[in-house]
Amino acid sequence: MKRLLICLAASVLIYGEISGRTVVPREEFRGDREYWIHVMDKIARPVLSALGEDRLKETIPVGRSSAAMSSSREFVTHMESAGRTIAGIAPWIELGPDSTPEGELRAEYINMVCKALANSTDPESNDYFDSHATRQILVNSAFLIQGLLAAPKHIWSNLDSLTQSRLIEQWKSTRTMVPGKNNWYLFSAMVECGLKVFGGEWNYDIVKRAIDAHKEWYAGDGIYGDGEVFHLDYYNSYVIQPMLLQVLEIACIFDSSVTGFMELHKRRMQRFAEIQERMIAPDGSYPLIGRSITYRLGAFQVLSLCALRDMLPASLSEGQVRNALTAAIGRQMEHEGTFDKDGWLTIGVCGEQPELGDSYLSTPCVYLTSLVFLPLGLPAGHPFWTADAEPWTSVKAFSGKEFPIDKFIKE
Repeated sequence: MKRLLICLAASVLIYGEISGRTVVPREEFRGDREYWIHVMDKIARPVLSALGEDRLKETIPVGRSSAAMSSSREFVTHMESAGRTIAGIAPWIELGPDSTPEGELRAEYINMVCKALANSTDPESNDYFDSHATRQILVNSAFLIQGLLAAPKHIWSNLDSLTQSRLIEQWKSTRTMVPGKNNWYLFSAMVECGLKVFGGEWNYDIVKRAIDAHKEWYAGDGIYGDGEVFHLDYYNSYVIQPMLLQVLEIACIFDSSVTGFMELHKRRMQRFAEIQERMIAPDGSYPLIGRSITYRLGAFQVLSLCALRDMLPASLSEGQVRNALTAAIGRQMEHEGTFDKDGWLTIGVCGEQPELGDSYLSTPCVYLTSLVFLPLGLPAGHPFWTADAEPWTSVKAFSGKEFPIDKFIKE
């Protein structure tokens, strides 16, 4: 049984019969990487396999927030889940197939994701994602483009030409929207960057407007007051910081005037990552700044992204960060009730852990969990995976000093 748990080639067994309705504990695996892949597979497979089989819309649990209860419009649940899941696992997929069990699993995921995206863009498909779905198409497109930019060889290039053209037309349809300010500018800019990279054209004015808006809006020293100025909350973690970095990296290729701001932004990300690691307690629990814990591990996307890009701050080692993130993953995923009887990641609070936050009942939001798995894009021989695990400090967040939880900090 133990060998079957470890054998990643038997991915269907890992997802279904063996792991059942819970995540197999960390100690059952030969190392943290195998454990991460096991958890990632359990999270991602229900969404991507169902969409690839054209049955996601009819099978995924549909959730509503309290605000949506009064609305007759249902969440566009299925593609929000898919786009955000792909954004998290794309760097791992881009490592490509090989003869190892993990490489064979990647080959399966490449095929699964390409089928999923083909169904999502086909008007004759049950899981067709209508590109007129108001702001959901903009949000989902932005997250999906994050993933495609991270996997141009093994996802985008493996899509058939019809699916590619349909995606590009879908992204262009978002231009009919009139976005609000700041974060909505950024979603629009992310879509324009996707159009530039994959379609050869963009509206750079939208990109520049988003960059200029974010130079000042996310200012304020959080609750620490001891580093680069930034806005410390979950939304900055899973949307603003990483998405802005991708937009800036693409913009710098064509506009050298934004290079200085990109360097400032990288320093802010490193400081943000440093604080994020210290928000994780040794048992894997953590206080989250923001509205809802249903975003869960997606809150640590900045920390994970810095590890993936080899830009961790000098105060953090690879072994320290891997140890902290692995503990957080175990805390969330191994708890009874995190997955329902059919294997779907559950809605709302994590199992019976009410201290973790409220029940913001939107299924797509919990699939942001996949964003913590970005370091899987580092090869198995990278120091992030081979370094000895080290303890972490949890300075300030768990020092006993007053620490305001569930609060936005901005000027």
